[in-house]
Amino acid sequence: MNSPHAAVWLNADEAHIFRFSAGEVEKCDVRATGNERAPDRCVYFEAILAELSDVEGWMMAGPAGPLRDFEKYVRIGHAGQLGRKLVGVEATDRPRDGELLRHARRRPGS
Repeated sequence: MNSPHAAVWLNADEAHIFRFSAGEVEKCDVRATGNERAPDRCVYFEAILAELSDVEGWMMAGPAGPLRDFEKYVRIGHAGQLGRKLVGVEATDRPRDGELLRHARRRPGS
């Protein structure tokens, strides 16, 4: 699916990625396993970023700790162009899928 926008909700164990366009939504889940739950979560973070490779804009949400770690990973250069396409970061508990999508659709650029 060619989806220009995405919303990511993540915690330390899993990420829910919603790629969407005006009329379509595709959901993908990425799970951290074993050592990926350790402080160095590069494999987990890279698996999330791989799902976002061709988006035009995206936002991320999740509990403050894991969200901060992923944002830091993205912003210090590991994400290249994706770091510049990040349009929002919001600390939040687990919203329902529909809530996250509605919020992402209202956000300019995501």
